[in-house]
Amino acid sequence: MNYFNNQTEVAEKALTKKVFLTGPAGTGKTTTAKAYLNLLRNNKISGSRILILVPQRSLGLVYQRFIDNFGDFNGGIITIQTLGGVAQRMIRLFWPLIAPITSKFTPKKPPIFLTLETAQYYLNRVCEPFFERAYFESIRAEKPRILSQILDNLNKAAVVGFSHEEISERLKSAWSHEPGHVLAYDQAQEMANLFREFCYQNNFLDFSLQIETFQKTIWPSHLCKEYLTHQYDYLIYENCEEDIPVFHDVIQEWLSKFIGGLIIFDENAGFRSFLGADPISAQRFKMNCNEQYHFSDPIQQSKEILTLKNLFSSTIKNNIIYEPKTDFQNSLTVAFNAYYPEMIEKITGQVSDLIDQGVSAGDIAILSPFVSDALRFQLQNRFEKKQIRLTSHRPSRSLREEPLTHVLLTWAKIAHPEWQLIPSTYDLRIALTHCIQGMDPIRADLMVRSIYRPRNEFWLTEIGTTNLAFQERITLSLCNKFQFLYDWLFNALNDRSDLDVFISRFYGEILTQRGFGFSDNFIAADVTSRLVESIQKFRRVVSAEQNHDSINLSKEYIKTLEQGIIAALYLESWDKSEEDSVFLSPAYTFLLQNRSVAYQFWIDVGSMGWWQRLLQPLTQPYVLSRNWEIGRKWTDNNEFETNQLNLEKLIQGLLNRCQEGIYIHSTGYNESGNEEKGPLLKAVQRILRISTKPMEIKDV
Repeated sequence: MNYFNNQTEVAEKALTKKVFLTGPAGTGKTTTAKAYLNLLRNNKISGSRILILVPQRSLGLVYQRFIDNFGDFNGGIITIQTLGGVAQRMIRLFWPLIAPITSKFTPKKPPIFLTLETAQYYLNRVCEPFFERAYFESIRAEKPRILSQILDNLNKAAVVGFSHEEISERLKSAWSHEPGHVLAYDQAQEMANLFREFCYQNNFLDFSLQIETFQKTIWPSHLCKEYLTHQYDYLIYENCEEDIPVFHDVIQEWLSKFIGGLIIFDENAGFRSFLGADPISAQRFKMNCNEQYHFSDPIQQSKEILTLKNLFSSTIKNNIIYEPKTDFQNSLTVAFNAYYPEMIEKITGQVSDLIDQGVSAGDIAILSPFVSDALRFQLQNRFEKKQIRLTSHRPSRSLREEPLTHVLLTWAKIAHPEWQLIPSTYDLRIALTHCIQGMDPIRADLMVRSIYRPRNEFWLTEIGTTNLAFQERITLSLCNKFQFLYDWLFNALNDRSDLDVFISRFYGEILTQRGFGFSDNFIAADVTSRLVESIQKFRRVVSAEQNHDSINLSKEYIKTLEQGIIAALYLESWDKSEEDSVFLSPAYTFLLQNRSVAYQFWIDVGSMGWWQRLLQPLTQPYVLSRNWEIGRKWTDNNEFETNQLNLEKLIQGLLNRCQEGIYIHSTGYNESGNEEKGPLLKAVQRILRISTKPMEIKDV
C-alpha cells in the first residue's frame, strides 16, 4: 500500500509522540493509522504491545482485515477492543478484589454480564407489576420502547458520569411543556432504581453497571490501573468523537503511559450522540497530545461533490447562495416522483444503468431515513428481475419483526407440544409457504385445513390420511416434501435438546435441503444465525441465575421474543461482503459503518425523518449530557436548532463518503399516502434554482 507524504510523517511522529489527527471523513486518517501499524511492525514492535480502541466493534473490522494480511505481527496479537470490552474483561479478572469494595454485590458469586436482550428481559420482570398498575398512562409508547428507554437512561447516567438516581430530576428540570408528563419521568426513575437493586442482588451487570463499576472501582484502584496500563505501549484510538465522555476521562489519564499513539477525530461527526457520544469531550485530547495534524483534502472525491458540500451547508443554514464556480450538475441527479412505486421503478432503472456502465454494485448505496419492510421488499423484487444483488442492514430491527423468526419458532412449537404454545393456522400457513419451495398461500391454506389438528397429541397428521384427489390438487411433489418434514418433526418429539440446538438441526437437516425454502437463501441463513445466537446468550444468562430446565427456558425465550423484548446488535450483520451487492440501509447506519461508495441514492427526501429525531418520551440525549446545564429548559427553539445542526452533519457526512455522484428522489406521497415537504427537500429546491442547465425537476 502506498502512502502520501503527510500520512507517513504523521505515522513516524506517532512512534515516539502522541498525535491528534483531525479531518473530515475520506481524507486518509484511517489509512494513516494503517501506515502507523506498518511502521510499528517494521520496527519490531510486538503486536501484544499495541492497543486499537474503537467506539463500536464494527469499526474495528477494517483494522482486523488489514492485520490479517500480515499473518504474524512480531510474535504478538494486536488487541482490537472497545473500552466497554476492556471494562468487562477487567471486571471479570479482578472480581474477587472489587466486589467487596462495592459492598452491594455478593463476592463469592461470579458476575453475570447482561446483554441488551437479557437486560430487557429482567427489566421486564421487575416492571411487570407496575404495568399492571397502569404506569405510563400519560405517554403513548409500547412496552418494549418504554423498557429500552429506561435502560437508555441508566446508560446515559453511566457514560456521562452522574448518579442514576438523578435521572428524573435532570429530565424534569429541562421539561417545558405539559406538566402531567413529569409523572412519567418519576415512574421511569422508580423502575430504574428497582432494576439497579435487582442487579446488585443477583450479581448482574448490565452495560450501565459495567461502565460505572469500571469508572468508580476498577480505574481508581492502583493495582488494577497498573496491570492495565503496563500491557500496552502504543495506541490507536479510532473515531474518538463517537465514544463516551467517561471513556475520554480514562484515556486522557492513560495517555501519558503510552510511548506513542495516534488519536483520530472525525470532524462534523458525533453520529452516535443518541448513545452518549460526545465530540466536544473528545476535543480535550488536542491539549494532551504532543502534535496536532489536520487533513482537509479528500483523497477520492470529485470537485462537483465538494461544491455540493458547500451548497448544502449554505442552504440548510439558510445562508445566501452564490453561483458556484464549479459545475455540479453532472454529479447531481434529482427526480420528483408522483407516487412511491414510481420512485422504486426509477431507482431500479438508474442502478441498472450504472452497473451496465461498469460501476460495481458494491459502490452503490441506497439511503433513507428509515427502511421499512415494504421498501426492502419492493427493491429486492425489482432488483432480482434485473439480476442485481441487494444487501440491506437495519440494526434496530428486532428478531420479532423478522417473518422467518416466527417460521422457525412455529416448527419448534409443533415439535414440542408439551410447551402448550399452540401456533395459529395463519402461522402454520406462513411457515409452509416459506419452507417448501413451490408452496403458494392457497395450497398452504388447503393443506393446513386438512393436516392441522391442535387437539391431537401431535398436532400434525400424515399427508397419507388425505384422499388422493386432495394430494393431486396440492401436487404429489409438494405432498412428498411435507411428508419428509412431518417425519422429521415426529421423530423430534422425544428430543429434549435446547431450543437453539433444535433450530440448528432443523435448519441443517431439513430447511436447507433441495426443494425446501431456505436452500441458497442467504437472508434466511442470517436470520437463523442471529436467532440461534440470541437463544444461546439468553440461555447462558438465565440458566446461571436459576435452575431452569430446557423446557421452561425455551418457553420463556419464545414468550419474551413475541412480546418484542428481544433485540440486540449482531456483529456478523455488519461484516458482510460489500463487493457485489447494492447496499440499502438507513442513512445513519451507513455513516456508522465508516465506508465510502461511488454513488449514493437519497430517497424520499421530503420525509421529516431526515431532519427530526425520533420521539423518546422518557429520555433526552442532549439533556442527559455534560454539555447541558442542569435546570435549563429545553425549548422548541433548542429542538429546531439541534435538528438543523444534525441535518447538516448528516448531509456533510454522506457527501464526505461519496466519490462520484448523488441521485436524489422525492415523492408526492410517501408510503403512508401522506404529503411531506421536509427541510432537506427545501434545501434541494434552493440548490436547483441556481442550476445553470436544465435538470429533471417539477413543481414540488
